[in-house]
Amino acid sequence: MIRACAVIVLAQALWPADLAAQLGEVHLGGLVSYGSGNAYQGGAGLIGGISAGRVVYVGARWVYYTGDSSQESNALGTFTVEDRVDLYAADVGAQYPAGPVEIVAGITIGAVRFSQESQPIPGQGTGKAESAVATEFYLAPSFSVQVRVLGLLVIPEIMYPLSGSPDLAWPVDHKGAVFSVRLVVPIEVDRIRH
Repeated sequence: MIRACAVIVLAQALWPADLAAQLGEVHLGGLVSYGSGNAYQGGAGLIGGISAGRVVYVGARWVYYTGDSSQESNALGTFTVEDRVDLYAADVGAQYPAGPVEIVAGITIGAVRFSQESQPIPGQGTGKAESAVATEFYLAPSFSVQVRVLGLLVIPEIMYPLSGSPDLAWPVDHKGAVFSVRLVVPIEVDRIRH
């Protein structure tokens, strides 16, 4: 009981006084993304979520990454290898209003589907064209800032994926930070009346 009271008192002491009384918003929009790992280069997708009381954010995202191509060699020759990624995930975060912006620290959990196509370079070996798919668990801590601009939310975000290494013919560079910018239409669900 003492812990519960301490948590309530601490929450009220840290709560900003100028926060608009609001029960929630629905967030619908899109995002563009770029990652330092070759598999996550150049992506775009859709997002949707609910900001409950502007305290907790829960949402879902789908992102398609066009990836990158590289040249790889083995005993059969030299190949052009293309990696692509589909991400299907849920977002959960704690939201904290800080003046004109809202800071969200969260985590993204879901599945990432890696697809790989390899084509032999003509005249450089006897290998054949191949394609393969591997699905891995996806977990990524994230940090974002929600900025209200002209009735929209612009949300820059950084995350660090901790997905497993896909079992494909060629190694996939899937580690490193991923940067995104979300453009969201916030739809107010309900507001507390004074």
